[in-house]
Amino acid sequence: MKNMSVTCRSHVRVLSAGEVHWQEWTPSRNGGADQRPVVLVHGLSDSCRTWNRLAPALAAAGRRVVALDLPGHGNSARPDAPYTVAWYAGVVAEWIRALRLGDFDLVGHSFGGSIAMCVATERPGRIHRVGLVAAGGIGTEVALPLRLAAVTGLIELAAPVLMGVGTHAGVLVLGGDFNAEERKHLARMNARPGTARALSRTLRHAIDLRGQRHHLMDIAHRLPEIPPLAVYWGERDQVIPARHAADIDRYIEGAAVRRFAKAGHYPHREAVSDLAPDLLRFLDEPRPTPRLRAGARAPRASAAAARSPQASARWQPWPDAAVRRWARSSPSPLMRQTPQQDTGASASPADLGSRPPPVPC
Repeated sequence: MKNMSVTCRSHVRVLSAGEVHWQEWTPSRNGGADQRPVVLVHGLSDSCRTWNRLAPALAAAGRRVVALDLPGHGNSARPDAPYTVAWYAGVVAEWIRALRLGDFDLVGHSFGGSIAMCVATERPGRIHRVGLVAAGGIGTEVALPLRLAAVTGLIELAAPVLMGVGTHAGVLVLGGDFNAEERKHLARMNARPGTARALSRTLRHAIDLRGQRHHLMDIAHRLPEIPPLAVYWGERDQVIPARHAADIDRYIEGAAVRRFAKAGHYPHREAVSDLAPDLLRFLDEPRPTPRLRAGARAPRASAAAARSPQASARWQPWPDAAVRRWARSSPSPLMRQTPQQDTGASASPADLGSRPPPVPC
């Protein structure tokens, strides 16, 4: 890595989802203008501060690094919104356009990995490389408490003080090497009014009792070309199994995979000394263009096709009024897409691998 000082600044801009807060790390010399910027997207119940170890390392290597607080998280607004993956992706794409990032690299952690993959379909600019850190959307398995929280909907009824206490306890259990001040900050952010509603709606749309509802293969067929892809995982991950890192090869040929023996769900914090140089090499060195495996489908799509080819190929109605309301007014083309009603038409088995998913992303 280059030896240069790094400056971190906070910014706020009003977008369609309200105020969006982000932090920006830049090297003192040239401000990172000579290399592609890196966009970082955090996971569920987290904030842009989760990157405060990795981001300075990337900036010290000469990169401009930007990381936002997703709506419903951190210092960003908490609108009455659907909080689907596609909705988040639309907001992130709007923010990227507002920053005028024509060319950039994209890295997402956990649920932010699912969002990052969906952002590629929004095409806010040219995404050169994608890094997925313990990302959702590569398999179906996810921790049981998240599945239970998704189907019960009780989180939305939680008082702000309980959200704060729950965050503090959860971080202690899951690790991430957060110090006392960072745990206190995250608990305070998650105790803000509106956070419980955002978390509950996100979980309801992303997870059910069987696990994760959205998958990389629901999105990949939409892309004219998949950017070079790297997957990073901690072997001790208690949220999403580390074996999902190996599962990527079942769907995409040519993805780089790195696993960290002593890290859990937060390798960008627990294994940053190993992850940062590996990620920088991935961002800088020539990489082959990944290719979809022939016949690869999302696990749920494959299971549905085996049960009923016709049913798996049909579009379904939007899940609730909140999604429909935001779809009509959203700047995101994915959200504005009008879903078709089930007409009973059938599709050939060959068509099933390329049809868009029932709900965008």
